[in-house]
Amino acid sequence: MNAADPLAGLQPIHFPAPIGWWPPAFGWWLLAALAAIALVLVCVLATRHRRRNRYRRAALGELEVLFASLHAHADPAAFAAAGNALLRRAALCRYPPAEIAALTGTDWLAFLDRSGRTDAFSHGPGRALADAPYDPACRYDASALYCVCRSWLRRHR
Repeated sequence: MNAADPLAGLQPIHFPAPIGWWPPAFGWWLLAALAAIALVLVCVLATRHRRRNRYRRAALGELEVLFASLHAHADPAAFAAAGNALLRRAALCRYPPAEIAALTGTDWLAFLDRSGRTDAFSHGPGRALADAPYDPACRYDASALYCVCRSWLRRHR
């Protein structure tokens, strides 16, 4: 028998070729599909949210114009009347017309308080919406009314 090293006669180990990056495994395809579905879902939801709140952006822009015209013409009664009409139009875009159309006076202010989660219309500067258009001698803080209306347009649900 040969007393030589028995391992010396073995051939060297042949390693397989390195694994390529393409095609990816099934899990990566599944992850890519889920990511694509999530991206489409986010885009659809963002578009729906943007369309649903289009009236808010338009109303906020119109409120800015009304407030600027108040400083130009200094007619607080007209500002209160126009602001009231603007809030009513915005409410009609969001709530059922049967619920909104019949509301006047303190009922309208109470609705604005409920939907805006505030009491600034019934007990604060928003009270001018009910009083100022009909009483030319009514004095109110137009800047505070503007802030209350802007807050309602942004926050109502």
